[in-house]
Amino acid sequence: MGKPQYIQIIIRILLLIINGVIIVFSFKKGFFVNTIGFSLVLLFQFHLFTEYLKKLFTDIEKSIDCLLFNDYSNTISAEKRKNPLHNKTALLLEKHRKQSLQKSSEQLIFTNIIESLGIGILILKKNANNEVSVFQINKAFASFLKIPKFYNWNLLNKKIGTLTSYINEWKENRLTISLTINEEKEEFFLKTSVTQTNEFGYLVISLETIQQLIDKKEKEAWYKLMNVMSHEIINTITPISSLAENLHTLLQEENTDEDTIDELSQGLSIIKRRSQHLTSFVDTYRKLAELPLPIKKEINLTETIKNTLELYKQDFLAKKITIIFNVAEEHLINADKQQVEQILINLISNCLYALTETKKPTIEVQLSKNKNRLYLEISDNGVGIPKEIKDTVFVPYFTTRKNGSGIGLTLTKSIVEAHKGTIHFTSKNNKTAFTITFIS
Repeated sequence: MGKPQYIQIIIRILLLIINGVIIVFSFKKGFFVNTIGFSLVLLFQFHLFTEYLKKLFTDIEKSIDCLLFNDYSNTISAEKRKNPLHNKTALLLEKHRKQSLQKSSEQLIFTNIIESLGIGILILKKNANNEVSVFQINKAFASFLKIPKFYNWNLLNKKIGTLTSYINEWKENRLTISLTINEEKEEFFLKTSVTQTNEFGYLVISLETIQQLIDKKEKEAWYKLMNVMSHEIINTITPISSLAENLHTLLQEENTDEDTIDELSQGLSIIKRRSQHLTSFVDTYRKLAELPLPIKKEINLTETIKNTLELYKQDFLAKKITIIFNVAEEHLINADKQQVEQILINLISNCLYALTETKKPTIEVQLSKNKNRLYLEISDNGVGIPKEIKDTVFVPYFTTRKNGSGIGLTLTKSIVEAHKGTIHFTSKNNKTAFTITFIS
């Protein structure tokens, strides 16, 4: 409060005291008319004093109300800010206004980050009375469960089905769960974490589809692939470069005897072999990288499978492999026939390799349809796929065969995805099955 205000208040208080003394003196002397008159003056002075104080603190009260209700619309004029108390109030209001704007900006950025994630995020808040509310929910979470983005927990709770049981535990979890969405079961990886503040508890729930996890692993494998490719190319080029230098030195010599000719011949032979290896390596990569877009037309998948199995008839007989394919119904899909045949050839070739040392070898092909999805499953009772290589079976150039190119399953996956389908496999209980889903 400034000096002028202090002086005014002191003067007004002194006037009130003097007036009070006069009233007491008049009353004692019996001057009742004077007593009544000065009493009225005292009341008028008191009224003026309270109005002055009220006017003095009105802006401060407004500012305090703004701070209480997070309303920063009130402003204090430059004239009033000459008063130190008003100035400090204005500075406090401005400080909180900036903090509120910063908090709103940070909240917006946080929301945008949550929305941009490919995984489903739900953040719940619980107060001291165990009342739960929705703090954040992103599009991916609602999309996975095929529900609206409810911010009311009572409404959302009724829509998320069995997921509620994991949320009610309100503890950290990392597990794979199966949820029924539109009468279809889907697998998700669920992760929950708990954070406690002074006032609230927060539960962060993240959902990822199993396919997303697989894609992450494959992306990591692609980085490994780059290292494999560079290693393969360098290993091929380095000896070629060294040999070329040695052969150049030999050719510069004047005396060329039989030993020199033999050395030249061996060197050229090595260069040829390494060059052929590098060419073969690049060709297999080109097949994968230059996969053409599918030319789709309606094909009979049942007939295509029968024709492909017929190609391997002699191999099946020679290796005494039992073929199980008992589908008589015609299943029609829009697909590139040649590419679908390539899928079948790659998977059946894998089966033949897996059954090399199997007694009573069997290959089973199944076709089934559910709504607009067509499922193709090719399985065998061969050696199976070990756990340690399950994450790399679709990685280019990864192979367990001595003479394998390592692109068969990668090419198969690329073709399936080009047809907007999915492929996954299971390998347990002496049965390895690759399942392809087509949208029919």
